[in-house]
Formats: sequence, C-alpha cells, structure tokens
Amino acid sequence: MDKMDRMDTLSLWKATANSYEKGRTLEGNEETDVVVIGAGFTGLSSAFHLQKLGKNVIVLEQETVGYGASGRNGGMVLPGYKPTMQELVKKYGQDEAKLLNDLSLISIELVKKIIDEHQINCDFRNTGHIVVAYKAKHFEELKLESEYLNKHFGYESRVLDRSQLHIEIDSPIYHGCLVDDSSYSFQPLNYAIGLAEAAKSIGARIFEHSKVLSIEYGQNSVKVLTEKGAVTAKDIIVATDAYSGKIMNELNQGVLPISARIIATEQLPESLLNTVIPNDRMVFDTSSFLYYFRRTPENRIVFGGGDIRPNLGDGVYQKVYNAMIKLMPRLAGSKMDYRWGGFIGVTIDQFPVIGRTKEGAYFAAGYTGHGASLSTLFGKLLAQWIVTGSAGGYRFEKERLKSFPFYNQKTMLVNIAHIGFKLLDIIA
Repeated sequence: MDKMDRMDTLSLWKATANSYEKGRTLEGNEETDVVVIGAGFTGLSSAFHLQKLGKNVIVLEQETVGYGASGRNGGMVLPGYKPTMQELVKKYGQDEAKLLNDLSLISIELVKKIIDEHQINCDFRNTGHIVVAYKAKHFEELKLESEYLNKHFGYESRVLDRSQLHIEIDSPIYHGCLVDDSSYSFQPLNYAIGLAEAAKSIGARIFEHSKVLSIEYGQNSVKVLTEKGAVTAKDIIVATDAYSGKIMNELNQGVLPISARIIATEQLPESLLNTVIPNDRMVFDTSSFLYYFRRTPENRIVFGGGDIRPNLGDGVYQKVYNAMIKLMPRLAGSKMDYRWGGFIGVTIDQFPVIGRTKEGAYFAAGYTGHGASLSTLFGKLLAQWIVTGSAGGYRFEKERLKSFPFYNQKTMLVNIAHIGFKLLDIIA
C-alpha cells in the first residue's frame, strides 16, 4: 500500500502527545501466549484484556503506538455504526439492531471505564454531537431516524430544523440537525498511549519499529518474523485494519483503505467559537464525503473530510480548509496550524467484522469511521474469544469478511468510489 502524501506531517495530536517510555525494537527470539500485530486501539485493547485474563502478550508495531488511524482520527467517540439504525433494522431485524446499538453504547462506557481506572489524560469529555443535514431531504431522514430511536430503542435524541440550527451551529449550508448527547470527544493519540501504558502495567510487552515481514503457521503455534527477530506464540491477533498491506489475505482482500485528511486551525477566540459551535458539540454531516469537525479544549477547530483518494499531494489540505470556510464562513482568515492524513478501513458492507482465518489468526476490521470506541470493545471480544472460545456470538462475528472485486487495484476502487460520492452529492 502506498503511503499517503504528507503521511508524516505533524498532527495536532502528535504535537500534544503525552510522553511515554518508547518500546524497543524486537531483536532475537521471544515466546509468549498471544502475539498481537498492531498497536492501535484494537491491538492494545486485546493485549490489555488478555493480560487481565491471565495470558502473556507481545504486541508488534511497525511504527509507534497509535501511529495509524487510532492516533490520526478526529477524536470523536460516537455511538452507532456507518449504517443508520433503521438500515440495520431492515437488514437484521429490530431486536438485533437494538442489541447492536446497545453494544455501541457499551463500547463508549468501556472506554470511559479504562480512562477512569488508569487515569489516562486524554481530554475525554461528554460533548455530545450533532448530525447536520447536507440536503433538505436528509433532514427528513434524520427526523425519521430520531423518532425511531426514541420510540423503539429508548433513546434520547432530538432534531432542530433550519430555523433552529443556530442553536448548535452557525452555517448557511445545512438544513437542520439531529442532536445526540451520548458521545464524547478525546485526544485519540493520548488515549492510545494511555491504553498501551495500562497494558504494559499488567505485563504486556510492546515492541515498536518492529514491522512484521511474514507469519508462519504451525499445527499448534504461530511464528511471526520481523527484520531483527521472531515471536513464537500459541495464538495470533492481526489488528492492522487499513494498514494491513498483504500480511494476511483476508484483510488484503476484504478491507479497503480510504484516505482521510484533517486540518487544525490556530487557537481562536472563544467568542468566535461560541458563535460558530455554541454548545461545543462534535459535528458530522450527511454528505457522501462526510465532513466532520469539532472544537478542542484549547479553542481550535479540527476539521476533516472531503476527499478519499490517496496520493493527491499537499494541496489537498487547502481544499479541506476551503470546505471548512464554505460550511462556516465566520472562520475565514483563520490560520491552518496542522494538517495530516491517514487511512480508515472500510468493508463492502460498511460494517465491522470479527473473524478467524482458516489458519487460525484472529482479526477485527472495517470500523468505517466508527472505531474510536468499537475498537476497544472488539479488542476485549477478541481476548474473550481466545480465552473462552467465544466472542459472544454477536453479529460482528456472524458476518463474513467479503472480498472486494479487483482488490489488487485498490487505488482504482477508491477513485471510482470518489466519483460516485461526488455524483451523489450533486444529484441525489
């Protein structure tokens, strides 16, 4: 997989990251109960929960803790999934959709519990969020979604029409919004660092700059080889999602890496921010390209979305900035202090999957932009699966990770999706 342009540009999260004891590079041979590939939320959570369940764990990370999507996202800890609850009801039935919704809320509580118990300093705040309607017909759909959630799921959401929208956001573009108080914002890289420290505190070992080159499966064991060492274990978890490359066929064929671009403004006057986003909500819209943005505790705007194609060059960030000004004109003239990019993992169904390959490797992938808390839950479920033989029997593990057609032409697939999204935003 090609690296995105400006992949290593300093992000706001990296610039404000907590210090921690860096993991050394794996050298020589090691043995353990479970080897985990990837030190993002999923891998770190699985390591943490496996150690709590009495298993010894080694985590191998090709870069540093939280280097991938876990440390590069917008910092939104949201309920739900990419498909709406009504879409999930149509596909799985009301009872299972309600269970899925409840699990997404449980995942948020799990993140909160870990943060509280291990005193992770990551600006975790119950800000709530709004979903803003990019088109008038989208607002009608949001009204129906809110009514359904409140009536059938015991949920508490509400809608504001265009005349009331100023209560939550000052924008000439949107047609109304759905308000949800159940979500949190955080500094995602600091959460990853804190989760890593929590896992290490109970015995997990984390090796950074230890890229996995190959995996050799034996009858009752697995051997993972890096450039300078190897780990032999009874079980393996591959927690690499959009950063999997070709290390595992199922993930290579079934997870499409979608580019995400984010900018952060300079620190802005609180009076301005109190006008633009008065109640400090996180915001994302219903456009196909999905713009998402929020305030930070130090009075910046973090803004992402607008183009999913890789390898566009540094100029793409100016387009992201221009989109921000179009949506919130009062921010015109504000400076862009940070810009960065990364990948998120998308499945054909846009629904996350927990699985096990025929060789015996466990994996979780395809959060499609909703992984901030789900990944922590999935890490726990993977740990449970290894120790007890069951991940709970939820829909995530019943769904097979389907292969994308022409999966070896991922750039082509993303470009086609980009064109399709653009057309949808114009004509749909």
